[in-house]
Amino acid sequence: MSKKYGLLLDFDGVVVDSEPLYEAAMNIQFKKYGIQVEAEDWLFFKGKDAKAVFSYIREKYDAKVDIDAMRKEYSVDLFNEFKTNMRFIPGFVEFYYSCLDEFSDLIVTSTSREVMNWTFENVPVDNIFSGMITSSEVENTKPHPEPYLKGAEHIGIPIEKCIVIEDSVNGIRAGKASGAKVIGITTTFPADVIHEADLIVSSYDELSPNILIDLLNT
Repeated sequence: MSKKYGLLLDFDGVVVDSEPLYEAAMNIQFKKYGIQVEAEDWLFFKGKDAKAVFSYIREKYDAKVDIDAMRKEYSVDLFNEFKTNMRFIPGFVEFYYSCLDEFSDLIVTSTSREVMNWTFENVPVDNIFSGMITSSEVENTKPHPEPYLKGAEHIGIPIEKCIVIEDSVNGIRAGKASGAKVIGITTTFPADVIHEADLIVSSYDELSPNILIDLLNT
């Protein structure tokens, strides 16, 4: 049976509780180079890939860093965090399986294909998903709408019939700009930060397939 709707899922902070792991790995690099980042910087980092983050840091703090070397060192630290501490967001797996009768699913992430493949091969989280659009498949990462537009094309569902679930401002803006309906989940930021979403929830207990379909039809 063909499915009428699309469920486009960010990965970090939406599927897995990995945002603290990225922060821990980045902080190792920042301390190594003597960089003290500000609270506002973390808002920029969410939903950005490592190259964008380290380019921003070099420019803002006039840091004398080799971005390629920094990314390689960061990847080692990040993989160590992933191996030990990655877990699904509570309630996600039950919610996900409840949607599969009516929704085609896809991961849409700013992480690279290399890192995502490594993740599912090495961490205590199974790849239960139908496919992925990563930063390796797009020219423009979030907040540009390209990742979500490409995701809808990949599953063969019009973007207007797709639900995006995001936890960051950049991700929400990407989803909204694409034409999808966007649900923001407060796993990473409070509701007032992700207020641009069409619907904001604090956990997957607040969601069901019917709620998603109702949102698409409003």
